[in-house]
Amino acid sequence: MRKIRVIVIDDEGVVLLMFKRWLSKKFYEVFTYNDPTVCPLYKKKTGLCMKEYPCTDIIFADIKMPHMSGIEFLQHQSQRGCKLDIKNKAIISGYIDDESKKAIKKLGCSSFEKPLELSLISEWLHECEQRIDLSLPLDTF
Repeated sequence: MRKIRVIVIDDEGVVLLMFKRWLSKKFYEVFTYNDPTVCPLYKKKTGLCMKEYPCTDIIFADIKMPHMSGIEFLQHQSQRGCKLDIKNKAIISGYIDDESKKAIKKLGCSSFEKPLELSLISEWLHECEQRIDLSLPLDTF
């Protein structure tokens, strides 16, 4: 059986390192990136996701990043037919203004404010795990 795959996108190296260490101890497969352009859908600019399966099981995206915000990144994925359930995606931020809160609610993803409370994230991860079928493969990204 495969491990749960998590992608963390944040332009702060210390946040990426914290997630990498913490989630690896939970036996997750963790990929960290400091830029949202890692997503194959972002690189293509047009068209729908043609993959049969999601590329990951869980995504954390910082709200303020180079090239686009975490909200824009997740909106872009949704518009292009990303196969990952929006409930397994989360925005992380030092501050989330009212407009961003509305956008996050409309998207249907979760959000966590920094400083991050690992107990709240652990609860959310447990909920995500209930939606993941580890017998199904993941596509590459």
